Amino acid sequence: MVNKILDVASDEGTTIDELADVISYDQGMTNKLLRLANSVYYGQRTQIDSVRRAIAVIGFDEIIGIALGMNVLSSLTAKESGLSLDMKALWIHSIGCATAAKEIASRIHPEISGKIFIPGLLHDMGKVILSVYFKDEYRQVRTLAMDKQEPLFRVEREVFDLDHAVLSGLLMKRWQFPDHILYPSRYHHNPSACPSAYREYAIILNLANYLCHKANIGHSGNPVSVAVKNSTRKVGLNEIALKLILDQLRVKEDQIKTFFNITTD
Repeated sequence: MVNKILDVASDEGTTIDELADVISYDQGMTNKLLRLANSVYYGQRTQIDSVRRAIAVIGFDEIIGIALGMNVLSSLTAKESGLSLDMKALWIHSIGCATAAKEIASRIHPEISGKIFIPGLLHDMGKVILSVYFKDEYRQVRTLAMDKQEPLFRVEREVFDLDHAVLSGLLMKRWQFPDHILYPSRYHHNPSACPSAYREYAIILNLANYLCHKANIGHSGNPVSVAVKNSTRKVGLNEIALKLILDQLRVKEDQIKTFFNITTD
């Protein structure tokens, strides 16, 4: 199923009907997406009763991101126990980050507001891999980060010689994710190193990540969150707009949790 979704995501010529056909093949995913389209998160007044209409409500690129997220992250964590990360809190954080990234983009570059949702949702995939496959080591990393009050990605580099963002990028490259998903995820802690075509995506993601921490939406496992210096100015936002987005995130917390409950049910 993931491969089919990635094929759709990689082909700019894919139509809504073709995407609907791919999703309809999985009845469980279909049911979740219909419930999501009818949820308070999207606030529709009329009943959404078809996958095609759900795509129209949720958005073409967002549907792809949600479908990928449900398949990739949920499958990795479904039967795992004893992890150092709270996967529920991490997934809520990721939904919040995607929500914030879309809101930031809608104010400065509306044309990318749908596409930025996907890396927002999947940017911390590397943390899942580290937590699942290196349980003891990652528990030590988290403890060290909390003791030193340092951002998690910096301590990851000290211990593993790479951080979760780099690992996310490596996985996405192996799985042939499109560049507009891969590069913002890979460079969300280091946007200046991101290829220029996707640098603004990475800055938006970095800022959205920071705002989610400020709003206490879920938890990424990071004891300290830092935004890139002058990130607000770099994306063309003023402090008033930033505060409005932060306030909106806090107001949407219950909606974000409803999003989580539907997609992980």
